[in-house]
Amino acid sequence: MRSRRVLFVQHGESDKPGLLADVLLARGIPLDVVRPDLGQPVPDRLDGYSGLALGGGAQGAYETDRYPYLAEEIRLVRRAAAAEKPVLGLCLGAQLMAAALGASVRPAGFFEIGFHPVELEPIAELDPLWTGLPRHFMPTHWHGDIFELPPGGMPMGRSRMTPHQAFRYGAHLYGFQFHLEMTLEIFEEMVRESEEELAGRGCQPGELLDGARRHLPELRPVAETVFSRWTDFI
Repeated sequence: MRSRRVLFVQHGESDKPGLLADVLLARGIPLDVVRPDLGQPVPDRLDGYSGLALGGGAQGAYETDRYPYLAEEIRLVRRAAAAEKPVLGLCLGAQLMAAALGASVRPAGFFEIGFHPVELEPIAELDPLWTGLPRHFMPTHWHGDIFELPPGGMPMGRSRMTPHQAFRYGAHLYGFQFHLEMTLEIFEEMVRESEEELAGRGCQPGELLDGARRHLPELRPVAETVFSRWTDFI
Protein backbone atom coordinates (compact mmCIF):
# COMPACT_ATOMS: atom_id res chain seq x y z
CA MET A 1 0.00 0.00 0.00
CA ARG A 2 1.38 3.40 -0.94
CA SER A 3 2.04 5.96 1.78
CA ARG A 4 -0.50 8.75 2.16
CA ARG A 5 0.63 12.11 3.52
CA VAL A 6 -0.65 15.69 3.08
CA LEU A 7 1.23 18.98 3.16
CA PHE A 8 -0.69 21.96 4.55
CA VAL A 9 0.58 25.51 3.94
CA GLN A 10 -0.49 27.84 6.77
CA HIS A 11 -0.29 31.61 6.23
CA GLY A 12 -1.04 33.02 9.69
CA GLU A 13 -1.38 32.10 13.34
CA SER A 14 -5.14 31.54 13.22
CA ASP A 15 -5.28 30.10 9.69
CA LYS A 16 -5.16 26.52 10.91
CA PRO A 17 -6.32 23.39 9.07
CA GLY A 18 -9.16 22.90 11.56
CA LEU A 19 -11.69 20.27 10.49
CA LEU A 20 -9.46 19.16 7.61
CA ALA A 21 -6.83 18.11 10.14
CA ASP A 22 -9.48 16.33 12.22
CA VAL A 23 -10.65 14.30 9.22
CA LEU A 24 -7.13 13.39 8.15
CA LEU A 25 -6.26 12.34 11.70
CA ALA A 26 -9.38 10.18 11.94
CA ARG A 27 -8.40 8.44 8.71
CA GLY A 28 -4.81 7.91 9.78
CA ILE A 29 -3.34 10.29 7.21
CA PRO A 30 -0.39 12.38 8.51
CA LEU A 31 -0.55 16.14 7.97
CA ASP A 32 2.63 18.22 7.87
CA VAL A 33 2.26 21.99 8.32
CA VAL A 34 4.67 24.51 6.79
CA ARG A 35 4.61 28.19 7.81
CA PRO A 36 6.18 30.34 5.06
CA ASP A 37 4.97 33.45 6.90
CA LEU A 38 7.47 32.48 9.63
CA GLY A 39 10.29 31.87 7.18
CA GLN A 40 9.82 28.15 6.69
CA PRO A 41 10.53 27.19 3.06
CA VAL A 42 7.85 26.05 0.66
CA PRO A 43 9.08 22.84 -1.00
CA ASP A 44 9.79 22.89 -4.72
CA ARG A 45 7.94 19.63 -5.24
CA LEU A 46 5.56 17.34 -3.42
CA ASP A 47 8.03 14.48 -3.14
CA GLY A 48 6.86 12.29 -0.28
CA TYR A 49 3.36 13.82 -0.27
CA SER A 50 0.23 12.48 -1.89
CA GLY A 51 -1.79 15.70 -1.51
CA LEU A 52 -1.49 19.47 -0.99
CA ALA A 53 -3.77 21.83 0.95
CA LEU A 54 -3.40 25.61 1.07
CA GLY A 55 -5.00 27.52 3.93
CA GLY A 56 -6.41 31.01 4.27
CA GLY A 57 -4.57 34.19 5.20
CA ALA A 58 -4.54 37.97 5.13
CA GLN A 59 -2.18 38.08 2.14
CA GLY A 60 -3.37 38.66 -1.42
CA ALA A 61 -2.51 36.15 -4.14
CA TYR A 62 -1.33 39.09 -6.29
CA GLU A 63 1.13 40.27 -3.59
CA THR A 64 3.99 38.06 -4.70
CA ASP A 65 6.45 40.97 -4.58
CA ARG A 66 5.60 41.55 -0.93
CA TYR A 67 5.35 37.85 -0.07
CA PRO A 68 7.65 35.92 -2.44
CA TYR A 69 6.58 32.60 -0.94
CA LEU A 70 3.17 33.04 -2.59
CA ALA A 71 4.87 32.70 -5.98
CA GLU A 72 6.49 29.51 -4.71
CA GLU A 73 3.09 28.17 -3.71
CA ILE A 74 1.66 29.02 -7.12
CA ARG A 75 4.47 27.05 -8.76
CA LEU A 76 3.86 24.16 -6.37
CA VAL A 77 0.17 24.05 -7.33
CA ARG A 78 1.12 23.87 -11.01
CA ARG A 79 3.55 21.04 -10.34
CA ALA A 80 0.95 19.19 -8.26
CA ALA A 81 -1.56 19.55 -11.09
CA ALA A 82 0.98 18.28 -13.62
CA ALA A 83 1.70 15.30 -11.34
CA GLU A 84 -2.06 14.69 -10.94
CA LYS A 85 -1.87 15.04 -7.18
CA PRO A 86 -4.96 16.28 -5.29
CA VAL A 87 -4.95 19.92 -4.22
CA LEU A 88 -7.38 21.69 -1.89
CA GLY A 89 -7.50 25.48 -1.50
CA LEU A 90 -9.29 27.31 1.30
CA CYS A 91 -9.97 31.06 0.90
CA LEU A 92 -6.50 32.49 0.08
CA GLY A 93 -5.57 28.94 -0.91
CA ALA A 94 -8.36 28.92 -3.51
CA GLN A 95 -7.18 32.29 -4.82
CA LEU A 96 -3.62 30.96 -5.15
CA MET A 97 -4.95 27.94 -7.01
CA ALA A 98 -6.96 30.16 -9.35
CA ALA A 99 -3.86 32.26 -10.06
CA ALA A 100 -1.77 29.13 -10.65
CA LEU A 101 -4.33 27.86 -13.16
CA GLY A 102 -4.46 31.08 -15.17
CA ALA A 103 -7.29 33.09 -13.58
CA SER A 104 -7.16 36.66 -12.30
CA VAL A 105 -7.40 37.45 -8.58
CA ARG A 106 -8.19 40.97 -7.44
CA PRO A 107 -9.65 43.03 -4.57
CA ALA A 108 -13.41 42.70 -4.59
CA GLY A 109 -14.10 46.25 -3.43
CA PHE A 110 -16.06 44.85 -0.49
CA PHE A 111 -15.59 42.39 2.36
CA GLU A 112 -17.68 39.27 2.81
CA ILE A 113 -17.33 38.40 6.49
CA GLY A 114 -19.56 36.23 8.61
CA PHE A 115 -22.09 33.58 7.69
CA HIS A 116 -23.83 33.83 4.32
CA PRO A 117 -25.52 31.16 2.22
CA VAL A 118 -23.67 29.38 -0.56
CA GLU A 119 -25.67 27.75 -3.34
CA LEU A 120 -24.17 24.79 -5.15
CA GLU A 121 -24.40 24.75 -8.93
CA PRO A 122 -26.58 21.98 -10.43
CA ILE A 123 -23.47 20.24 -11.80
CA ALA A 124 -22.28 19.75 -8.20
CA GLU A 125 -24.81 16.94 -7.80
CA LEU A 126 -22.61 14.91 -10.17
CA ASP A 127 -19.37 15.84 -8.41
CA PRO A 128 -17.66 13.20 -6.23
CA LEU A 129 -17.17 15.69 -3.37
CA TRP A 130 -20.54 17.41 -3.36
CA THR A 131 -23.07 14.83 -4.56
CA GLY A 132 -25.93 14.23 -2.15
CA LEU A 133 -25.11 17.22 0.06
CA PRO A 134 -27.51 20.13 0.73
CA ARG A 135 -27.81 22.50 -2.22
CA HIS A 136 -27.67 25.45 0.20
CA PHE A 137 -25.48 25.75 3.29
CA MET A 138 -24.11 28.52 5.51
CA PRO A 139 -20.28 28.50 5.74
CA THR A 140 -17.84 31.00 7.19
CA HIS A 141 -16.72 33.86 4.93
CA TRP A 142 -13.77 36.14 5.63
CA HIS A 143 -12.34 37.67 2.49
CA GLY A 144 -11.91 40.89 0.55
CA ASP A 145 -10.55 39.39 -2.70
CA ILE A 146 -12.26 37.45 -5.46
CA PHE A 147 -11.06 35.29 -8.32
CA GLU A 148 -12.26 34.47 -11.80
CA LEU A 149 -12.91 30.90 -12.83
CA PRO A 150 -9.71 29.33 -14.22
CA PRO A 151 -9.89 28.39 -17.92
CA GLY A 152 -11.19 24.84 -18.01
CA GLY A 153 -12.41 25.05 -14.43
CA MET A 154 -15.89 23.97 -13.39
CA PRO A 155 -18.00 26.23 -11.14
CA MET A 156 -19.29 24.41 -8.09
CA GLY A 157 -20.88 27.11 -5.93
CA ARG A 158 -21.69 30.80 -5.52
CA SER A 159 -23.04 33.31 -3.04
CA ARG A 160 -24.98 36.52 -3.52
CA MET A 161 -21.84 38.63 -3.14
CA THR A 162 -19.28 36.32 -4.75
CA PRO A 163 -19.98 34.52 -8.04
CA HIS A 164 -17.19 31.95 -7.65
CA GLN A 165 -17.28 30.39 -4.20
CA ALA A 166 -16.12 26.94 -5.22
CA PHE A 167 -14.57 25.38 -8.30
CA ARG A 168 -13.08 22.16 -9.53
CA TYR A 169 -10.21 21.83 -11.97
CA GLY A 170 -9.49 18.49 -13.55
CA ALA A 171 -10.33 15.50 -11.42
CA HIS A 172 -8.69 16.30 -8.08
CA LEU A 173 -8.16 20.07 -7.65
CA TYR A 174 -10.75 21.98 -5.63
CA GLY A 175 -10.85 25.59 -4.46
CA PHE A 176 -13.28 26.95 -1.86
CA GLN A 177 -13.50 30.69 -1.24
CA PHE A 178 -15.35 29.99 2.01
CA HIS A 179 -13.78 28.45 5.12
CA LEU A 180 -15.09 24.89 5.17
CA GLU A 181 -12.36 23.98 7.70
CA MET A 182 -13.60 26.45 10.32
CA THR A 183 -14.13 25.46 13.95
CA LEU A 184 -15.61 27.58 16.72
CA GLU A 185 -12.23 27.77 18.48
CA ILE A 186 -10.46 29.05 15.36
CA PHE A 187 -13.25 31.53 14.63
CA GLU A 188 -13.11 32.93 18.16
CA GLU A 189 -9.35 33.35 17.76
CA MET A 190 -9.79 35.18 14.44
CA VAL A 191 -12.35 37.54 15.97
CA ARG A 192 -10.10 38.31 18.94
CA GLU A 193 -7.19 39.09 16.62
CA SER A 194 -9.29 41.33 14.37
CA GLU A 195 -11.60 43.33 16.65
CA GLU A 196 -10.35 46.75 15.51
CA GLU A 197 -10.39 45.73 11.86
CA LEU A 198 -13.91 44.33 12.18
CA ALA A 199 -15.17 47.48 13.89
CA GLY A 200 -13.77 49.56 11.03
CA ARG A 201 -15.78 47.48 8.58
CA GLY A 202 -19.02 47.72 10.51
CA CYS A 203 -18.92 44.15 11.79
CA GLN A 204 -20.02 43.39 15.33
CA PRO A 205 -17.85 40.72 16.99
CA GLY A 206 -20.73 39.59 19.20
CA GLU A 207 -23.00 39.02 16.20
CA LEU A 208 -20.27 37.13 14.38
CA LEU A 209 -19.71 34.86 17.38
CA ASP A 210 -23.45 34.25 17.72
CA GLY A 211 -23.51 33.27 14.05
CA ALA A 212 -20.58 30.91 14.56
CA ARG A 213 -22.26 29.17 17.48
CA ARG A 214 -25.44 28.77 15.43
CA HIS A 215 -24.06 27.75 12.04
CA LEU A 216 -20.78 25.90 12.58
CA PRO A 217 -22.39 22.82 14.21
CA GLU A 218 -24.76 22.61 11.22
CA LEU A 219 -21.86 22.91 8.77
CA ARG A 220 -19.66 20.28 10.39
CA PRO A 221 -21.29 17.21 8.75
CA VAL A 222 -20.96 18.86 5.33
CA ALA A 223 -17.31 19.70 5.94
CA GLU A 224 -16.46 16.25 7.25
CA THR A 225 -18.13 14.60 4.25
CA VAL A 226 -16.35 16.81 1.71
CA PHE A 227 -12.94 16.43 3.35
CA SER A 228 -13.39 12.66 3.74
CA ARG A 229 -14.23 12.34 0.06
CA TRP A 230 -11.21 14.47 -0.86
CA THR A 231 -8.95 12.13 1.09
CA ASP A 232 -10.23 9.27 -1.08
CA PHE A 233 -8.21 10.85 -3.92
CA ILE A 234 -5.01 10.67 -1.92
